[in-house]
Amino acid sequence: MLSVTSAIAAPITFTVYTDYAMWLAATTGWDHETFGPGQTIGDLAVITSTGMFGPPRGVFPAGTDVWLDYTTVAGGEGTTFYGPSMVPYQAFGGFWDMSPNDWGQGLTLTISIDGIQTEHIMDICGDPATMCAGGPSQAWYVPDGTFFGVVLTSGSLMSLSITADHQPGVAETYDLSMLDMARVPEPATLLLLGTGLLGLGLLKRSRV
Repeated sequence: MLSVTSAIAAPITFTVYTDYAMWLAATTGWDHETFGPGQTIGDLAVITSTGMFGPPRGVFPAGTDVWLDYTTVAGGEGTTFYGPSMVPYQAFGGFWDMSPNDWGQGLTLTISIDGIQTEHIMDICGDPATMCAGGPSQAWYVPDGTFFGVVLTSGSLMSLSITADHQPGVAETYDLSMLDMARVPEPATLLLLGTGLLGLGLLKRSRV
């Protein structure tokens, strides 16, 4: 786990998580939008030039589809995931495998802050030899099949884009499993929850 401060003017700071249980604990009680059962688009929305769901090609076990995709510098392919109603989110994470077709350039993860302004969060790669050029300040080594995610400690995101822009090389083929975008519940949601709990308490008291 590592806290990172944005290098540009946008008010974005975040904590990197490579342990899924810790990321999940940090977002307990939040609203989660995830890939659906059997690894479908589920609650999320996507714009993609190359991605689709299908059987895993690398280290993920057979039996459940995963997101299959690739990106290149020359072709400019990319994939962007959104929540269902374009509301702000404060976290995202997933299990990444860059072993299909061997390790390539790695992936550039960029968030949209307000639908217009964007911010480069981190590059990730799966090559144990290079451990990602530039080190943790620029890129993060994510062993194939393991979790990588962030929780924003300031600011919010509208979408997550996956491209290949920063690392040496020409392409990256990858599988993605259990993508999850999470957000702090809106006050109205919390109020309804509180009202419901209060109602249960009154109902229980009336039966005593």
